Amino acid sequence: MTFLQFAYNNVARNKRTYAAFFLSSVFSVMIFFVYAMFIFHPAIDSEEIHASVATGMMVAEYVIFLFAFFFLLYCVGAFLKKREKEFGILFVHGMTPTQRNLLIFLENMLIGAIALVFGIGLGMVLARLFFQFAGFLLDVQALPFYLPWQAIVLTVAAFTLLFAAISIFAVLFLRKRTILELL
Repeated sequence: MTFLQFAYNNVARNKRTYAAFFLSSVFSVMIFFVYAMFIFHPAIDSEEIHASVATGMMVAEYVIFLFAFFFLLYCVGAFLKKREKEFGILFVHGMTPTQRNLLIFLENMLIGAIALVFGIGLGMVLARLFFQFAGFLLDVQALPFYLPWQAIVLTVAAFTLLFAAISIFAVLFLRKRTILELL
């Protein structure tokens, strides 16, 4: 079994433990993606919708990204706290701290990649409702569904960086504990 297979098996076997992190990741990706679809919508470029609304949506996009970073970092921290006993057992079996760090990184990136797919898919489904609601709020005709490739690229790039940063920060914040403390 390779190390990547080991990380995959950890995620597959501990679905319940990873569920909160996964669902919060999917929700964050979905919200970010829907806002990105709104920002890159062609009706925004036309004078149909005021430029200040588009600027407000861009600011909201940054706030969502920042909130997602801290929220997911907190989720990973709580998730790693739950797994201390497991890490203690792995250390007894000969795992090094470097291997533990790599395992955490691979698991987080795997969950992040799956969350990206589900979040973008769910965002596509809910975007139509969002566009209708935005049209109602802005007192214009409901925006037609439009899937800009820029929104997909922005979401994938931003959240790939986000999940990598969260994985690195989570590893850096792990305290050095003895095996006895972990068990």
